[in-house]
Amino acid sequence: MLLQKICHVYASGDKTKYLLPEQGIYSFMEHCSKRIGDAYFRTPRTTITTFINLLAVLEQNAGVSWQELLGGIEVIADTGGAVELMLDANEDEDFASFKM
Repeated sequence: MLLQKICHVYASGDKTKYLLPEQGIYSFMEHCSKRIGDAYFRTPRTTITTFINLLAVLEQNAGVSWQELLGGIEVIADTGGAVELMLDANEDEDFASFKM
């Protein structure tokens, strides 16, 4: 699974340096699924970014357990860039214009 690979890369391939146990990865996935529902499976960008941020916080705060952090993680559904891309269609024109 992708999050396990990210955890492995983040630890530079050394399993003794994993910041999150396998159960932590599954708990994180469950947390994301409960927060954003099926969007978690359709658009993984937000989940991956949030997971990397979790690893960074764990790395910087060695005394904090992943269980403490997991409940406070906010996962926002990925809108696929809908905010950045606005489509304006004018019925009198043959083409639509957009702004980025």
